[in-house]
Amino acid sequence: MNRWIAIVALWVVLVAAALGFEHLRERVSLGAGYVAKEVCSCVFVGGRSLASCRPDVPATMDRIQVELGSDRVRAFIPGLGERIARHEPPFGCVLY
Repeated sequence: MNRWIAIVALWVVLVAAALGFEHLRERVSLGAGYVAKEVCSCVFVGGRSLASCRPDVPATMDRIQVELGSDRVRAFIPGLGERIARHEPPFGCVLY
């Protein structure tokens, strides 16, 4: 009987961990999308430098790549998620 209780408890812990990880990935995607769109709009629509746009986004989101040649910004957290915003004139920046 104790063995079944341990198996059920382990199963509950694994399911809770999987659901928690999926929730974390959704939140990372949302945050990275916000940062990518904000920086894209700041750099490509506003014409500002990346250094002047950094105070506009959370300090914890320090993984940003701006590709000037392709007019896109990639914001990511390794292993959890990424979002890309691309400048599409005349519409502004669009998330991919």
